[in-house]
Parts: sequence; structure tokens; C-alpha cells
Amino acid sequence: MLCRLTPRGRLASGIVLSFLAMAATGFAADEDKKFSDEKFSFSLTVPAPWAEAPLAAYTVPGTTRGAWSGPSGSSIVAFVQEPGQAISPRILVDASAAAMKDKLGCKVDAAEVKTVGGKKAMWLVATGKGTGGALTGQGDVETTTHWVAIPREKDVVVVLLTCPAADYADRLPSFEKAIKSLVIGGAQSAEQSEAK
Repeated sequence: MLCRLTPRGRLASGIVLSFLAMAATGFAADEDKKFSDEKFSFSLTVPAPWAEAPLAAYTVPGTTRGAWSGPSGSSIVAFVQEPGQAISPRILVDASAAAMKDKLGCKVDAAEVKTVGGKKAMWLVATGKGTGGALTGQGDVETTTHWVAIPREKDVVVVLLTCPAADYADRLPSFEKAIKSLVIGGAQSAEQSEAK
């Protein structure tokens, strides 16, 4: 589901996957810690200097499962959507990229299907107007979001980096390290696992 931040900070829904992290306050260096979600069968390790953040500081079109804050309003958020059916990662990539361009006026820097944690996943990087902590389609801070969304038979596990565009190159190595640590249980349909 595409979402945008309204002036009151509430989400208005649209189409396909999109996410806005409301900037969490505070930043403290923390040691690498493994996050495990038994209910949704996935785990990842988010490295220092990211610090665990309160889930209530983030609004997502799904269920927030883990959140980490960084400098300048940067965040990494793990959440789950439950559409109740298998969605192709190719459809997620194409529709989400189109929605980011059309609805938020973003430049899409990467839009592809990759293998993450042994499963096919959406890999999408978009940059546009925002707050640095949220990509809103308006605002005076060029903001980048990096989506990794792994669809399974009945749900989608999403890990998202959001940060000021000027900080993206600095935040990317730790985000990629977290993604490489991702272990995803559950199954993908034949169509999902064969997506290109």
C-alpha cells in the first residue's frame, strides 16, 4: 500500500507498497544485536551505531516488528504486511517503483528482484522530497528510502532504511550488513521463487 504523510502526521493510503518512517528522536551507539521475530519467522542483526528505537515512533502500512534509529532522523524499520495471498516480487518492484515516481515524484535509483535470505525479494531505492526521516513528496530535505521486501505465501517481510539523501552512502554499509544477516523462514510460492 502506498502511503503519504498528511499535514497532521497521519497516513493516507493509496496503492502498492510504500512506507514512511516518522523520525525517531535520539541516537546512541549500541553493540550489534540480533533481532528475532518468532511470530513472523525472521531474524536479522542490525550493527552499531544503530540503536533500538520505540516501535510507536514509526507508522507503517502493516505491523512494526523492530526499529532502529540513527543520526539525522535516519531509521531502519522491520515490518510485516499481511495481504493473505502470494504477491510476486516482480509485481512489488514494478508497481512500487511506478507509485514512488507518480505519487511522490521520486527518482528511482534501483528497482530489481534480488535474492535475500534465500528468497526472491524486491530491492528498491528511491529519492525525493521529505524530512530526512520520511519520504513525503514534499519538504525541504532530499530523502532516500531503500526497500527490501520479501514476499511469502501470505505475507511480506519488509526492512526499510530511510535517511537524508546526503547520508545514504554512509548508512548503506550497515544496512547491507543487516540485510546479509537476514534469515527468513516460511515459504514462497513457485511464482515468487522463480521471479526475475
